[in-house]
Amino acid sequence: MKTFLLSRLTSIKHAFHGWWYVLQTQRNAWIHGLVATLVLIVGLWLGLPARDWAVLILTIAMVFAAEFINTSIE
Repeated sequence: MKTFLLSRLTSIKHAFHGWWYVLQTQRNAWIHGLVATLVLIVGLWLGLPARDWAVLILTIAMVFAAEFINTSIE
């Protein structure tokens, strides 16, 4: 169990390093991050229902995934 947890923590560490690399090297990633943060703040302010939150989070994740794939291809 300890090995499993350590491997998961290592995976999370690598994921955040990749995220940080994209943010450091891609200007559009900063724009996506800023807009996503603003959308989340407005969603909190409006008190969106759970279904709408699911759609927002899925959409934000898809945009970032596309940005990561684009970065890896470049």
